[in-house]
Amino acid sequence: MEGAHEKLLHLTFDEAEGTKSSENAKDSSFQSSKFILWLQIFIFTFFVLAGQAVGTLLGRVYYEQGANSRWIATLAQTAGFPILLPFICYPSPKNHNEENELSVHQPSILVHASVYIFLGLFQVANSMLFTLGVQYLPASTYSLVSGSQLAFNVLTSFLLNGQKITPIILNSVVLLSFSSSVIIFQDETGVSGDISQKSLLIGFTATTFGSLGYALQFSLTELAFQKVFKSGSLKVVMKMSFFIGLFVTLASLTGLFASGNWRDLEKEMGEYRSGKLLYVINLVCTAISWQLYAVGSIGLVFKASSLFSNVIINLGSSVVPIFAMVFLKDRMTGLKVFSLLLGLWGYASYIYQQYLDDVEAKACEVSKSLAEDDDF
Repeated sequence: MEGAHEKLLHLTFDEAEGTKSSENAKDSSFQSSKFILWLQIFIFTFFVLAGQAVGTLLGRVYYEQGANSRWIATLAQTAGFPILLPFICYPSPKNHNEENELSVHQPSILVHASVYIFLGLFQVANSMLFTLGVQYLPASTYSLVSGSQLAFNVLTSFLLNGQKITPIILNSVVLLSFSSSVIIFQDETGVSGDISQKSLLIGFTATTFGSLGYALQFSLTELAFQKVFKSGSLKVVMKMSFFIGLFVTLASLTGLFASGNWRDLEKEMGEYRSGKLLYVINLVCTAISWQLYAVGSIGLVFKASSLFSNVIINLGSSVVPIFAMVFLKDRMTGLKVFSLLLGLWGYASYIYQQYLDDVEAKACEVSKSLAEDDDF
């Protein structure tokens, strides 16, 4: 009888050790998955900031060296999509159970194509609205109005994606919106007195709707990931970037040929101060950098949220002047430094909210694990 009692105690001790080991394994798995997630978010963030900075600077060099075709400059922003072909065609390993689940619940190719076409055309429309805004508004006013995109994205994310809005997130949005709009206080742009009231109204309306449109596009992209593209593979990000880039490029090519600007291409290359070779290199590098930006922004929507992606893009607007100072010898004013500090503060606020959410998620995991152990 005593031996049986000792055996029971030994079994109880082994079960306790096994439970503890299982809890440690769960915690280790949770930490590992969070590390991988944040590593991917960091990489996509780097793509956005680097692509945005390099693309913006190369765009300035393009105009400063004597080129002036808006259609070519617009085309260069999306024509880099073919570099994604190897990532799309490369077969990614899949879990057998996940593959069976996807084959049952995954929408048809027609549905996928419809989403790609819709988002692509939606981006074309938004780009045209912003082009009108740039044409009819002074740069300071344009910057102020387009800075409302992040605020619009808070609303669309709340309505379409179930985004939780906390005081910390609102603080982040306000700071980042101010940081991207601080150019209004700089005397570096033309005087708006020469612009008619009709032109100002057209520019203001187009920029406002363009800002709302881009905010809606980000939220619709996140909604597409939630409802249509349910795969956990990063290949879905590459496909989304590829097909949107394809449709926007086709639209830009249509505009280029319809406007007749393609006839001036050879003349523009000849008048480029740095030579034809550097003209081509500029456009190729511009296309690659903006494609990295596109992959990064869509990747952040996929791995985090549309609001997070927009936060990084607004942060990039504050970081670009630093690169312009280093590479293009721009003058760094106090307002640009102030803009950068506001952007970093807003970004830090948003990251702090993500940290609080992670702590809450981990606490929920621990509580759930303890509840299951108690039930057992």
